[in-house]
Amino acid sequence: MNIKWLFYLFCVFGIESNAQISDFRYYVDTLSSPYFSGRGYVEEGHLKAAKFLAEEFNEIGLKSIEKNNYLQEFPIDVNTFPYEINLSCSGQELIPGIDYLIEPSSGSLSGNFKIIPITFDNLLNAISDFKENNSSSILLINASKVDNKDTLSLYNELKMELSNIGPVIWLINSKLTWSVSDYELKYPVIQILSSVMDDNCKNIEVNIENVMRNSLMTNNVIGKIEGRKKKTLVLTAHYDHLGMMGSTLFPGANDNASGVSLLLNLAKYYTTIKCKYNMVFICFGAEETGLKGSKYFIEHPLIDLEKIKFLLNLDIVGTGGDGIALVNAKDQQKIQRKIIKINSKNGGFDKVKIRGQAPNSDHYWFSQKGISALFLYTLGGISAYHDPMDISSTLPLTKMDQLFDLIVKVLDEI
Repeated sequence: MNIKWLFYLFCVFGIESNAQISDFRYYVDTLSSPYFSGRGYVEEGHLKAAKFLAEEFNEIGLKSIEKNNYLQEFPIDVNTFPYEINLSCSGQELIPGIDYLIEPSSGSLSGNFKIIPITFDNLLNAISDFKENNSSSILLINASKVDNKDTLSLYNELKMELSNIGPVIWLINSKLTWSVSDYELKYPVIQILSSVMDDNCKNIEVNIENVMRNSLMTNNVIGKIEGRKKKTLVLTAHYDHLGMMGSTLFPGANDNASGVSLLLNLAKYYTTIKCKYNMVFICFGAEETGLKGSKYFIEHPLIDLEKIKFLLNLDIVGTGGDGIALVNAKDQQKIQRKIIKINSKNGGFDKVKIRGQAPNSDHYWFSQKGISALFLYTLGGISAYHDPMDISSTLPLTKMDQLFDLIVKVLDEI
């Protein structure tokens, strides 16, 4: 082959690779943008995201499972914070998402409250003091200096017990991390970083209003490609995230706009070739509320579960500098060996971490049904997780091409 043709091929493959990364970035940018409100349950972010994905499935060329409808609707209960949250300590306004978070099961609270520190040593006296000032006081548990795991566990139990009788401040020095709750407490629990709350803070002013939404309808988004044989390969990724805590946005770029982006790009690829097996692509809703979307799908399947040959779940895949991890790999030895062998041959990732089963993403309910299923996530890169800093602009996507190629080669061998 002459130099001219080598140069031509280099240019073509270079352009394709850049285009692929561009597609990955487009979907991550889009899904983590403010328009989708964190793909949660404030400003109907989850519905906007599901509608967008259904339109993308149609545009890509995926067929719907049922009567031109890509959506599978199901109900959830979810505690939300749709209104502005304010918190100040002795007159100093604290920044939500940076200085403090409201625990997701929290109830409403408004007013100015006297802070009553509580430990195991002063437990009875502090509770007595609190009851005397019930309507105007808030309990404070300082867990910022607790290193012992057993002691911390006891403090956590104390926190939850005390939240049944009144509002609680949970003072910590570790990373602030939020989530979603499907139930509500009578009172709020407020996580505050110890670095922003000194000993001079004797009173705290709070304005929190929660809205518990029962039987809220959300969706799974499902599309398929028909293959030559009756067996089915399934690719999944949850599209929901944490949404908003007042005006504080949780964009969810890595968790899990990255997984959805990879799934959409794989769907585009498989519509261009003749597939041996049926290919089903599912973007699950309500993963962050306790794997609710995948559980509903297993209980109300729209495909024959017995014909699933293999399921790969993609969640938090926007990095990869330190390798990849496979959850439930110890129970899937054959697939595990294929992935390790292909990765070793291609040199895509420095490490393949093998993990046992864990109920930490949407693969779980399928494997509980005896279906061959793995959950793949990437290692290294940014530390942002379940916080406002999980944004697209700092998500490297350095290994997306390699991960795309690895998955295609693994599925080809299956």
